[in-house]
Amino acid sequence: MMEINKADIIKLAAEAGAKAALEAWEKQWKEKQREQKNMRLWNTRMLLRHYNSLKKYCENAVYDRQTAAVSESPVEILETLGNCSKETYIESIKSSVQRTRVIMTHVEAMLQIYKIFCDSSDRLEDKRRYRILTATYFDGIKIEDICIVEKIDRSTYYRDNRETTEMLSALIFGVDGLSAMRKR
Repeated sequence: MMEINKADIIKLAAEAGAKAALEAWEKQWKEKQREQKNMRLWNTRMLLRHYNSLKKYCENAVYDRQTAAVSESPVEILETLGNCSKETYIESIKSSVQRTRVIMTHVEAMLQIYKIFCDSSDRLEDKRRYRILTATYFDGIKIEDICIVEKIDRSTYYRDNRETTEMLSALIFGVDGLSAMRKR
Protein backbone atom coordinates (compact mmCIF):
# COMPACT_ATOMS: atom_id res chain seq x y z
CA MET A 1 0.00 0.00 0.00
CA MET A 2 1.26 3.41 -1.01
CA GLU A 3 1.88 5.77 1.82
CA ILE A 4 0.58 9.36 1.36
CA ASN A 5 2.15 11.99 3.49
CA LYS A 6 0.65 15.21 4.71
CA ALA A 7 2.61 17.39 2.23
CA ASP A 8 1.26 15.39 -0.74
CA ILE A 9 -2.29 15.78 0.51
CA ILE A 10 -1.83 19.53 0.94
CA LYS A 11 -0.32 19.81 -2.55
CA LEU A 12 -3.20 17.85 -4.14
CA ALA A 13 -5.78 19.90 -2.27
CA ALA A 14 -4.11 23.17 -3.27
CA GLU A 15 -3.97 22.13 -6.93
CA ALA A 16 -7.62 21.04 -6.88
CA GLY A 17 -8.66 24.29 -5.18
CA ALA A 18 -6.69 26.41 -7.63
CA LYS A 19 -8.13 24.51 -10.59
CA ALA A 20 -11.69 24.94 -9.28
CA ALA A 21 -11.14 28.65 -8.63
CA LEU A 22 -9.71 29.17 -12.12
CA GLU A 23 -12.64 27.32 -13.72
CA ALA A 24 -15.13 29.41 -11.72
CA TRP A 25 -13.36 32.64 -12.71
CA GLU A 26 -13.33 31.62 -16.40
CA LYS A 27 -17.04 30.82 -16.24
CA GLN A 28 -17.81 34.20 -14.67
CA TRP A 29 -15.61 36.01 -17.22
CA LYS A 30 -17.34 34.27 -20.17
CA GLU A 31 -20.76 35.12 -18.72
CA LYS A 32 -19.75 38.77 -18.30
CA GLN A 33 -18.49 38.87 -21.90
CA ARG A 34 -21.77 37.36 -23.11
CA GLU A 35 -23.78 39.91 -21.10
CA GLN A 36 -21.72 42.79 -22.53
CA LYS A 37 -22.20 41.51 -26.07
CA ASN A 38 -25.95 41.18 -25.51
CA MET A 39 -26.12 44.72 -24.09
CA ARG A 40 -24.18 46.11 -27.05
CA LEU A 41 -26.47 44.33 -29.50
CA TRP A 42 -29.51 45.61 -27.62
CA ASN A 43 -28.10 49.16 -27.62
CA THR A 44 -27.38 48.91 -31.35
CA ARG A 45 -30.95 47.73 -32.05
CA MET A 46 -32.37 50.56 -29.94
CA LEU A 47 -30.22 53.14 -31.72
CA LEU A 48 -31.40 51.82 -35.09
CA ARG A 49 -35.04 51.56 -34.01
CA HIS A 50 -35.04 55.15 -32.71
CA TYR A 51 -32.58 56.56 -35.25
CA ASN A 52 -35.08 58.87 -37.00
CA SER A 53 -36.50 60.28 -33.78
CA LEU A 54 -33.05 60.81 -32.27
CA LYS A 55 -31.87 62.52 -35.45
CA LYS A 56 -34.89 64.88 -35.34
CA TYR A 57 -34.23 65.47 -31.66
CA CYS A 58 -30.65 66.54 -32.41
CA GLU A 59 -31.75 68.76 -35.27
CA ASN A 60 -34.41 70.52 -33.18
CA ALA A 61 -32.79 70.58 -29.74
CA VAL A 62 -31.68 73.87 -28.26
CA TYR A 63 -28.79 73.88 -25.86
CA ASP A 64 -26.48 76.30 -24.11
CA ARG A 65 -22.96 76.49 -25.57
CA GLN A 66 -21.52 76.18 -22.06
CA THR A 67 -22.90 72.65 -21.86
CA ALA A 68 -21.56 71.69 -25.29
CA ALA A 69 -18.24 70.29 -24.12
CA VAL A 70 -18.32 66.54 -23.73
CA SER A 71 -15.21 64.73 -22.57
CA GLU A 72 -16.65 61.24 -23.05
CA SER A 73 -16.16 59.24 -26.21
CA PRO A 74 -19.23 57.91 -28.02
CA VAL A 75 -18.45 54.38 -26.85
CA GLU A 76 -18.09 55.56 -23.22
CA ILE A 77 -21.46 57.27 -23.45
CA LEU A 78 -23.06 54.19 -24.99
CA GLU A 79 -21.50 51.89 -22.38
CA THR A 80 -22.98 53.95 -19.53
CA LEU A 81 -26.41 53.61 -21.09
CA GLY A 82 -26.25 49.90 -20.34
CA ASN A 83 -26.81 50.76 -16.69
CA CYS A 84 -30.33 51.97 -17.48
CA SER A 85 -33.47 49.92 -17.44
CA LYS A 86 -35.11 49.29 -20.79
CA GLU A 87 -37.91 51.71 -19.92
CA THR A 88 -35.56 54.62 -19.28
CA TYR A 89 -33.08 53.91 -22.10
CA ILE A 90 -34.32 56.47 -24.61
CA GLU A 91 -35.10 59.01 -21.90
CA SER A 92 -31.52 58.72 -20.64
CA ILE A 93 -30.20 59.51 -24.11
CA LYS A 94 -32.52 62.48 -24.46
CA SER A 95 -31.43 63.89 -21.10
CA SER A 96 -28.35 65.37 -22.71
CA VAL A 97 -28.50 67.08 -26.09
CA GLN A 98 -24.75 67.08 -26.56
CA ARG A 99 -24.32 63.44 -25.57
CA THR A 100 -27.05 62.52 -28.03
CA ARG A 101 -25.33 64.52 -30.75
CA VAL A 102 -22.01 62.80 -30.05
CA ILE A 103 -23.69 59.40 -30.20
CA MET A 104 -25.59 60.22 -33.39
CA THR A 105 -22.50 61.63 -35.11
CA HIS A 106 -20.66 58.44 -34.22
CA VAL A 107 -23.54 56.19 -35.33
CA GLU A 108 -23.89 58.08 -38.63
CA ALA A 109 -20.16 57.70 -39.30
CA MET A 110 -20.33 53.96 -38.59
CA LEU A 111 -23.42 53.62 -40.81
CA GLN A 112 -21.44 55.30 -43.59
CA ILE A 113 -18.55 52.87 -43.08
CA TYR A 114 -21.01 49.96 -43.17
CA LYS A 115 -22.52 51.34 -46.39
CA ILE A 116 -19.07 51.56 -47.99
CA PHE A 117 -18.33 48.01 -46.84
CA CYS A 118 -21.57 46.71 -48.35
CA ASP A 119 -21.24 48.72 -51.58
CA SER A 120 -17.70 47.49 -52.15
CA SER A 121 -18.43 43.87 -51.24
CA ASP A 122 -18.64 41.22 -53.95
CA ARG A 123 -21.23 39.37 -51.87
CA LEU A 124 -24.81 40.01 -52.94
CA GLU A 125 -26.08 39.36 -49.41
CA ASP A 126 -23.99 42.27 -48.07
CA LYS A 127 -25.64 44.63 -50.57
CA ARG A 128 -29.06 43.19 -49.69
CA ARG A 129 -28.36 43.59 -45.97
CA TYR A 130 -27.73 47.30 -46.40
CA ARG A 131 -30.95 47.68 -48.39
CA ILE A 132 -32.82 45.82 -45.65
CA LEU A 133 -31.23 48.04 -42.98
CA THR A 134 -32.32 51.25 -44.68
CA ALA A 135 -35.78 49.93 -45.57
CA THR A 136 -36.41 48.69 -42.02
CA TYR A 137 -34.98 51.42 -39.83
CA PHE A 138 -34.84 54.55 -41.96
CA ASP A 139 -37.72 54.17 -44.43
CA GLY A 140 -40.12 52.33 -42.09
CA ILE A 141 -41.10 49.68 -44.64
CA LYS A 142 -42.90 46.62 -43.30
CA ILE A 143 -41.09 43.29 -43.13
CA GLU A 144 -43.57 41.63 -45.48
CA ASP A 145 -43.01 44.30 -48.13
CA ILE A 146 -39.23 44.09 -47.79
CA CYS A 147 -39.38 40.32 -48.23
CA ILE A 148 -41.45 40.73 -51.41
CA VAL A 149 -39.14 43.37 -52.90
CA GLU A 150 -35.99 41.44 -51.99
CA LYS A 151 -37.54 38.08 -52.96
CA ILE A 152 -36.58 36.48 -49.65
CA ASP A 153 -38.43 34.69 -46.89
CA ARG A 154 -38.83 35.97 -43.34
CA SER A 155 -36.05 33.76 -41.98
CA THR A 156 -33.59 35.33 -44.44
CA TYR A 157 -34.82 38.77 -43.44
CA TYR A 158 -34.26 38.04 -39.75
CA ARG A 159 -30.85 36.45 -40.40
CA ASP A 160 -29.78 39.48 -42.46
CA ASN A 161 -31.07 41.84 -39.79
CA ARG A 162 -29.15 39.94 -37.08
CA GLU A 163 -25.93 39.92 -39.16
CA THR A 164 -26.28 43.64 -39.87
CA THR A 165 -26.86 44.43 -36.20
CA GLU A 166 -23.82 42.40 -35.16
CA MET A 167 -21.61 44.12 -37.73
CA LEU A 168 -22.88 47.58 -36.77
CA SER A 169 -22.39 46.75 -33.11
CA ALA A 170 -18.76 45.89 -33.87
CA LEU A 171 -18.33 49.18 -35.70
CA ILE A 172 -20.13 51.28 -33.08
CA PHE A 173 -18.40 49.74 -30.07
CA GLY A 174 -14.98 49.32 -31.66
CA VAL A 175 -12.50 46.78 -30.33
CA ASP A 176 -14.97 45.52 -27.73
CA GLY A 177 -17.43 44.60 -30.45
CA LEU A 178 -14.99 42.89 -32.82
CA SER A 179 -16.22 39.36 -32.17
CA ALA A 180 -18.88 39.89 -34.85
CA MET A 181 -16.27 40.91 -37.40
CA ARG A 182 -13.96 37.98 -36.58
CA LYS A 183 -16.64 35.57 -37.79
CA ARG A 184 -16.27 36.79 -41.39
